Amino acid sequence: MNRVDQSEWHRLFNAALNDQLSETEKLELAVVLKSSAEARQLWYLYNDNECSLVEIKIPVKRELSRFTWKPLAAAITGVVLGMFCASIVFAYVSTSLGKVGTLFEDNFESGLAPLVTGVPFEVGVWSGDYSELVAEQQGVKPAMGTKMLRFLRGDYQGKSIPSSHSSDVFQMVDVRPYRSQFADGGSVVQLTAVFNAVSFLADENFSATLTIFALDASLVGKEMMKAEKVLSTESLAFSRSSKVMMDRDPATWQKVSNELRLPPGTEYLLLRMGMSNDTKSPDIRRDSFAGHFADKVQLVIGRRPEITVP
Repeated sequence: MNRVDQSEWHRLFNAALNDQLSETEKLELAVVLKSSAEARQLWYLYNDNECSLVEIKIPVKRELSRFTWKPLAAAITGVVLGMFCASIVFAYVSTSLGKVGTLFEDNFESGLAPLVTGVPFEVGVWSGDYSELVAEQQGVKPAMGTKMLRFLRGDYQGKSIPSSHSSDVFQMVDVRPYRSQFADGGSVVQLTAVFNAVSFLADENFSATLTIFALDASLVGKEMMKAEKVLSTESLAFSRSSKVMMDRDPATWQKVSNELRLPPGTEYLLLRMGMSNDTKSPDIRRDSFAGHFADKVQLVIGRRPEITVP
């Protein structure tokens, strides 16, 4: 596999998870999964992030263009490869997290306004770009309770970023009391949240993501954390969810999920909720997010064995 192949796989997998595949791309994805064990393993990892079981049916005769997929309601263990008539069925299953413990959750009911000073230096506060806590707004009701977080802009106090097209808020979580659980590299954390938006123009596009950074104490509280790309280059590990494209229905909350296997030296986790303006038109301002919201944030930890490679 070369980097071009892998880049194409990532593009196809992201499009599939966001239900944005064209008919030609569906056929292309079917061929990739049928021909490459490595691509199938990567596809498993993508679906593992979503904590779902996905069944992909890939006809091998002329009916190949009838590629379909559907999520199943129950989960089973393992990777199943079966031959049924003229079809190959791949069932990829996220393994259980076993006994799950909650590290952090927030429905924004405390009434404590988020700071607008960029990446936080302390545990227990939301901080980042300009945002606020609000009640029901423009037809959007909180997913739970009476409050939700509202993204406002793509910059923060003291840092003007007119070219920004994303608004991010962060939360620092101290996991040092739980280090014995992941000292052997066997623990995984899962971050979930729900996002919503007021109806927006047909030529506008927005997407939500969740990112988890594993940090040691040497980086926490340093001004360098606010610098662009430092978190991704200096963290022990990090993962970002697939983009979830926002619909135009304020009555629906869309769930985003992300996972990270914790390195043994992890002392803090930095959580990032991001809303991006993916609009391509140069005539539309991309640093304003007043009609976009987040709620029901939860971070849990559990045990999961690493994938055994033959």
